Amino acid sequence: MSQVKTDKSTKSIETTKQVYPMVKAYYAEANKVAQDHSKKICYVTGAGLVDIAWVYEDVLPIFPENFNAACAAKQITPALLDIAEGAGYARDLCGYFRNYTGYYLGGKDLDLSFPGGGLPIPDFLMGDSSTCNFHLKWWRETERLMEYKVPCYLLEVPYIPPRMDYDALESHYLDYTVKQIKGLLEFIGKVTGKKLDEDRLREVVRLSSEASELFEETQQLRKAVPSPMGSEDALSVLMPLVQWCGTQQAVDFYRNLRDEVKARVDKGIGVLPGEEKLRILFDNIPPWFSLGIFNYLQKFDAVSVIETYTTYFHYSRGKLDPDKPYESLARKYLYNCWFMTSVREKVENLFTRYAQDYKVDGIISYALYGCKIATGFLPYQAKYMQEKLGIPSLILEGDMVDPRDYADGPVKNRVDAFMEMLLEKKNKG
Repeated sequence: MSQVKTDKSTKSIETTKQVYPMVKAYYAEANKVAQDHSKKICYVTGAGLVDIAWVYEDVLPIFPENFNAACAAKQITPALLDIAEGAGYARDLCGYFRNYTGYYLGGKDLDLSFPGGGLPIPDFLMGDSSTCNFHLKWWRETERLMEYKVPCYLLEVPYIPPRMDYDALESHYLDYTVKQIKGLLEFIGKVTGKKLDEDRLREVVRLSSEASELFEETQQLRKAVPSPMGSEDALSVLMPLVQWCGTQQAVDFYRNLRDEVKARVDKGIGVLPGEEKLRILFDNIPPWFSLGIFNYLQKFDAVSVIETYTTYFHYSRGKLDPDKPYESLARKYLYNCWFMTSVREKVENLFTRYAQDYKVDGIISYALYGCKIATGFLPYQAKYMQEKLGIPSLILEGDMVDPRDYADGPVKNRVDAFMEMLLEKKNKG
């Protein structure tokens, strides 16, 4: 199938430019490790469990969702998606799942520019129910494809009902999640044949907390007018948070990022060379094959100043306590994604707060064909934000890694009309 070409992004932040070389080097290391069996390769899904994998120093965790996003950014996904669909997987399933499955079912043998040589076969799988309910099905299907020769642990994270405040969780929610975490650590110990090092666990929690704090500081700096960093950069710098959270490498990366963004704020340097007229909130997983859509907004003197997706991978409610490592990780996993709570909590509290704190003029939501949990409430959300805050929304449709149904021209036409409406609305006061 011919490749579908869309706009790649241009970055403003120098630290962002380090990410892809880091990605390539990491996958190259993982393939070397898989060949010499010096460590156990672990696939991780979810939005936080990677720090548990780093507790065992002879484990190398891989985040397939990031690999899928990297393939999309390199615009090589259509051939892999064709393979998955040819094997009977429906086109309206999660794009991440279809791309990964197509890779496993033969795409890995294609002459494509996979980052770092591609994904090695794992020694074990670990996942959780936070963020995405489809993760559980994905990992069970991976077990089947690998003929049940690869052990798997799925950590169940309970959903938070509307009656409960995140800062006053009922004790049995924490107790249950702590029990799940201990079970996962025991599982990894059995797979690796190594005993749990409690000091190492505390150190990983400390490093995870520090990386989260630095990233959250960077997010807070983006409230400045003009905004120092747009979505084209913010979405690209997630990789260290999702892959290396719990390591010194992540801490060093986010300290450099925070310092660079802070310097831009101190000097009044924004994303745009001229006046910033519009501030946009981008909602949902982006089209990784077309991050240039964020640069396209700049023709209207607009910047996407905050995203919902960049809030999913770190603990933003203070510090994790290394002296209470199990409880700290439980709180992180219970909180780390808006999908762990009710639609009312997400829209009427969290989403509203972001729109107000970042002085947002408009919202662009990306309705994902294969991600029901992230999409079904978007009409309610758009109606609520318009009626309660007077903030209009544009809902675009597509997939995060599949460009075949993404019509670049019509998408830009809709963006043009939306931005012109926002400018007219703002000019009228």
